[in-house]
Amino acid sequence: MLIRSLRTINKFPKISCFFVGLLLKFCFCKGYCIPILLVPVFAVLLYYLRIIPAKRDAFFIGYCFGLGYFGSTLYWIAESFKCVGLGNYGYLAVVALVFYLSLYPALSCLLSKYFSRNQTSLIVWFAIFWVLGEYVRGLAFTGFPWNLIGYATYSIPYFSQVADILGAYGLSLLTILIAALSITRKTLKYSIGLFIFACFYGIWKIHLYTGYIATDEKLPVILVQPSISQRDKMDVRKFKSNTYKQIGLSLRDRSKVKFYGAQKLIIWSEAAINAPKAYQGNVFKYIASCLCDTETTLITGCDRYDDENNPYNSVYIVGQNGKIKQTYDKRHLLPFGEYIPKFLKFLGIQKLTKGVSNFKQGSQPRTIILERAKPFDVVICYEIAFPGEIIDSPASAWILNITNDAWFGISDGPSQHLKMACFRAIEEGRPIARCANNGISCIIDCNGKIKKKLDTDEIGVISELMPLPSCKTVFSSYKNVIFFFAIFLLSVLGAILNRAKVHRQNLGREERI
Repeated sequence: MLIRSLRTINKFPKISCFFVGLLLKFCFCKGYCIPILLVPVFAVLLYYLRIIPAKRDAFFIGYCFGLGYFGSTLYWIAESFKCVGLGNYGYLAVVALVFYLSLYPALSCLLSKYFSRNQTSLIVWFAIFWVLGEYVRGLAFTGFPWNLIGYATYSIPYFSQVADILGAYGLSLLTILIAALSITRKTLKYSIGLFIFACFYGIWKIHLYTGYIATDEKLPVILVQPSISQRDKMDVRKFKSNTYKQIGLSLRDRSKVKFYGAQKLIIWSEAAINAPKAYQGNVFKYIASCLCDTETTLITGCDRYDDENNPYNSVYIVGQNGKIKQTYDKRHLLPFGEYIPKFLKFLGIQKLTKGVSNFKQGSQPRTIILERAKPFDVVICYEIAFPGEIIDSPASAWILNITNDAWFGISDGPSQHLKMACFRAIEEGRPIARCANNGISCIIDCNGKIKKKLDTDEIGVISELMPLPSCKTVFSSYKNVIFFFAIFLLSVLGAILNRAKVHRQNLGREERI
């Protein structure tokens, strides 16, 4: 099968693995992705893992694969450096990040080579250690769980629904298993079986399951996407014009969302208001006089300052007369963009975004409770990337994600960010209202399907009556417990496969004697 066709390139393992890693770009690009590429990509990697004699070579093969994988899918991070005047120097930071992230595939390959005793057990151990590497990557140094392999399956909606049981890490595990089992004739039937079973579950969930039938209560939301460039957002001279633009958009389609007895929410993006601390009170009063009344509440991003003048990346809930009903301070900050670890700050390295002060980490609950509205949880930008960390209250009925992807232009970044939000909707079984300054604003249903959206650079408003769900998912109740149980079962299977191979070898020696 596919393994046999790889023998012609077995003289260049590191170069070959680097180039097949590059192909993963087409699994995480904007627009329609090609998840079938996972099969030949991992076929090449596993082929070299099987034929190399030295275990240490497995590390370097995996490292070269990681360089291609992360280099081709994370190049767009350099765009944020251009917004702060650093030009192409941002690519040096991307190179450093890619060198670090490539350690995880390298270690996964090394450990899978070390633990396996035959081709079948290699597949099992490779899937285990690859996904454990993804999990550790999502925790280490505050975590970077971006572009997990499971996210490549978003364009197969029936298959990706199993994330409501397994979560994103469990979906990666299943995806790796299916891709790896597809490369030999002996294991192909198991790959097809797993894929068909997962797709049948997705078909049942989307078309037959009644647990997500909307309740009679619907939430009127207005998402405002002004598409203000990052340079204009940081220019204090354009603060007034930026604010007037958002007010005008908020009023334009306001009448299209009828009032059904629920609180009407006008939602602005992350850092939509960049007024200095001394002027924030007056700014909120003015905006509220234009937009807010007893039936309408504004939710907007704005930096908050405590009594000691420490800054927070925050969300404000603003009512009539500019009254602040509630705030939420971002808890999972973005390294280098919002804060610098202390040991690096000591060396003189400052964060990339405006100002030299680090944002402080928030501590209050993310659940927002309003009159005449179901409770909801709010997550700011990067926080949406972390499976199992975005819901504080079981009573929460939906999720609000505000962000500002203007940092990343028209690259793959905003699309990758959006797909992670879609998987959070699948995992938690809750719809998501996503509001971006520039990026992709949309309404996402409980199955991760995008209902309405505004694309990058599109100026507009989404006025929608968002239905609320009526049940929870397995993942929302147990988080990653199912994932770790699957890892345990596969580890037992891997050990059995290794032992069976050793037993056959010993039996062969006895017969020869």
